[in-house]
Amino acid sequence: MVNTLTLINLQKELVVKPKNHTEAKEKYLGKTFQSNNHGCFKIVGYTSSTKVDVVFLETGFKTTTHIGLITRGEVKDCFKPTVQGFGIIGTENVRDNEGVILETYRKWESMIGRLYSKSVKTDVNNPYFITSISEDFRWFKDFRSWCEKQIGFGNQGWHLDKDILVKGNKVYSPETCCFVPVELNSLLVNSRATRGEFPVGVYYDASRSKFQSHIRMHGKRKHLGRFVTPEEAFQAYKQAKEAYIKEVAELYKDQIDIRVYEALMKYEVDIND
Repeated sequence: MVNTLTLINLQKELVVKPKNHTEAKEKYLGKTFQSNNHGCFKIVGYTSSTKVDVVFLETGFKTTTHIGLITRGEVKDCFKPTVQGFGIIGTENVRDNEGVILETYRKWESMIGRLYSKSVKTDVNNPYFITSISEDFRWFKDFRSWCEKQIGFGNQGWHLDKDILVKGNKVYSPETCCFVPVELNSLLVNSRATRGEFPVGVYYDASRSKFQSHIRMHGKRKHLGRFVTPEEAFQAYKQAKEAYIKEVAELYKDQIDIRVYEALMKYEVDIND
C-alpha cells in the first residue's frame, strides 16, 4: 500500500529540475507516483525526461511517457476498466481514420451500458439486473475481433442477441451471442413485465368471461379465439407462435447464421415463459 502523502511529496520533487541525466535517473527510477484517475504507477525505466517507462501497480499496464505528464498526474492506465467500471478499451482505437466512432465500439459500449450502468445495478426489477457479460467480452479488442467474424455484423437493422441460441440465457458471451434482423430479435420477446398473471399470449376478456389469445404476425395482431381456461388459450398461442417462428426462420434462412436457424426451428414456447 503506497502512502498518499508520500506520493504527493515525491511528485512535488519532480518539479525541481535535476542538474543532469545521471541525477535525474537516480531521482526518478524506482519511485512510485499517483495519477489523477488511474491509480499508482512506478517508474521502471528512464532514458530522458521525454522517455520515461512506467508500469501501473494495479493492472500491470506498461507505457512510455514524459516527466510533464507525471508531475501533472495525467498518465493513463489503458488496462483500467473505464466503461461503466467493467469494460476495458486497452490500447485500441475506437474511431476510424476519419474520426468516426467504430460500429464495434458502439455495440460494445451499448451492451455494457445495458448491464452495468448505475441505474440498472440499483434496480432489482430491471430485466438486466441479473444478466452479465463474460470475461471474453470485457476487452474491446476481443469483442471487436469476435464481431468482425460474425454473420450479419454490420447489416443495417441487425441487432446483437443473447437469447436465441440459448433460451433463457443471462450471459453475453461469444458462445451465446449472434447478430439477427430486428424481426427475429423481437420475435421471442415475452413481455413478462407487462402481460399480467396469465401465460404468455393469454388475456382475460371480462365482458365474456372467457380467456383469449392472440399473436402478432408480420406486424399485425391475429386473434386466435376465446377459451374456457387459460391453459386452452395458451395451447392455441403455443401452436401458432411456434409455427410462425419456423415461418420467419425459413424467410431468413439464407441470411442468418446456421446456428440461429437451427435454434429457431427447434424453439418451443413454454407456459412458464
